[in-house]
Amino acid sequence: MSFVMSLDVKILAKLIIKAFEKEAEDLIWQKWLVELPNMDEKTFIPFDKYKENHFKPDPSTDKTDEEILQDAENILKMMSKPK
Repeated sequence: MSFVMSLDVKILAKLIIKAFEKEAEDLIWQKWLVELPNMDEKTFIPFDKYKENHFKPDPSTDKTDEEILQDAENILKMMSKPK
């Protein structure tokens, strides 16, 4: 424990980020293993490609700041309407 406490903050942050990445990779590995028995020669996806697809950002969720603010305003309007 004293080793961790003596680390530089930047190094500690990098280690924490790496730990979260590894945990996410382990979960994706488990998911791939569950799907593996359902794959055949045509539908087989190697784990590296499967992992890459999971870490790739979804372009359909990219919104501009204005769209996000508009969504928030719409939510507030819906919440303030009397029932």
